[in-house]
Amino acid sequence: MEYPEAFSLVPSRSQFLANIMTKHLVPFLVLAIAASGSSVWATSTGVDDLPDLTGGVVPVVQYKHLDPFSGKDILTSVSEVEYVVRIKNQTGDPLLADSLILVVDSVLEISGKEISNRVRIEGSDGMTGDGKPFFRIPSAGKELPPYGESEPVMIRVTNPDYLRFFPPSVRVRGIRRSSEKAVKDLLETLVQKGLLSPEEAMKSLESPASGSP
Repeated sequence: MEYPEAFSLVPSRSQFLANIMTKHLVPFLVLAIAASGSSVWATSTGVDDLPDLTGGVVPVVQYKHLDPFSGKDILTSVSEVEYVVRIKNQTGDPLLADSLILVVDSVLEISGKEISNRVRIEGSDGMTGDGKPFFRIPSAGKELPPYGESEPVMIRVTNPDYLRFFPPSVRVRGIRRSSEKAVKDLLETLVQKGLLSPEEAMKSLESPASGSP
């Protein structure tokens, strides 16, 4: 089976992973990209398989204009609110820019009640499998470096019932270009979960001498 060039692997692992990718497609696709740095676009069909990076990658959500619910204006609620979201990469690894997405996880009213079904998130790039809107994160380069900050994402929320709510809770998904140690840790996890045999894990880290000059 041939795979598109966008999913090509580093030469030392390509033959091995190509033979078994059909058996464990998602884990090995993530492993291959993490090890090689190949790009992959976040599509609506693949978003659910992207690792959740929230925690190591921190989303910063700000009002585009003055907080409309702050009490500084006469209005206590508005029909539309815009937010500017950037992410900060606080991991020690570069992030593959084409894989990065923001998922709007929830919208909470001032009382703490979930109101995602009563507001509309406009302009999203697609929906996750469980119906949550996501946005691609723009980038000036192929990677977001460690401790770097992304380009802004604009999220517009229309509020037909004039509710008072907190800024949306968002999560970040994407792929880290892992160090050799991180790749080894991932292989160990796959072995522990029974998705990979110890022999297969060892082979995936081998560099065949025949490929050397």
